[in-house]
Amino acid sequence: MADRYYCPEPPMNGWLALEDDEARHLIRVRRVRVGEVVEVFDGRGFATRAEVVALGRDRVELAAVGGPLADRVVACRLTLATAVPKGERFDWLVEKATELGVTRLVPIVAERSVVDPRAAKLDRLRRLVVEASKQCGRNRLMELDRPVPWVDFARQSDERPRLLAHPGGLPAPAWPRARRFGSVTLAVGPEGGFTDVEVETARALGWTAIGIGATLLRIETAGLAGCAAILAHCEGTDE
Repeated sequence: MADRYYCPEPPMNGWLALEDDEARHLIRVRRVRVGEVVEVFDGRGFATRAEVVALGRDRVELAAVGGPLADRVVACRLTLATAVPKGERFDWLVEKATELGVTRLVPIVAERSVVDPRAAKLDRLRRLVVEASKQCGRNRLMELDRPVPWVDFARQSDERPRLLAHPGGLPAPAWPRARRFGSVTLAVGPEGGFTDVEVETARALGWTAIGIGATLLRIETAGLAGCAAILAHCEGTDE
């Protein structure tokens, strides 16, 4: 895959400019030269190959070469609402969710949450999303919401189906087929799981409890395993 760089500003008459960190990496690390071609994406679905035409100290000017490149998208819109694991495990979860093709990630605070997601630095996490998108060839950045109490999110979410990871829930073959709806939301609780009251409240609001595997999983493992299974269903053919 060609070197990829993030340029949030749309091209103007076929011209683009990289600045700040992206430009410095291209100039000082990649040591690019005028005439070389790289791939540029805007985080909203547009990508193109572009030729380097001018180099400044912290700025690289480029000219688009050819038309837009194909947008790499998954078959359905997938929202992951998740409690936040400890330490760097949340960074890893954000990175891998981006690679999988998750559309939106929402940090939630449940009754048994140990980590307060409000302490997370969203700007730093958004940079992780950009870097993961560059690596995996994704042209649309994963949306990263501000933290929200689980009970509020459970009430406000209107995507269908809405799935809640919970021991004893429906096995994967019986999960609602997201492809029929075009969107799906998966909620994953903290290490101790959602409380019985939280689960029953969610069920009363139309959420479906699902089981992810036969063993007890960490937050990030459950989230990624559930997302991978959902996306596999989306790519398949409903019976």
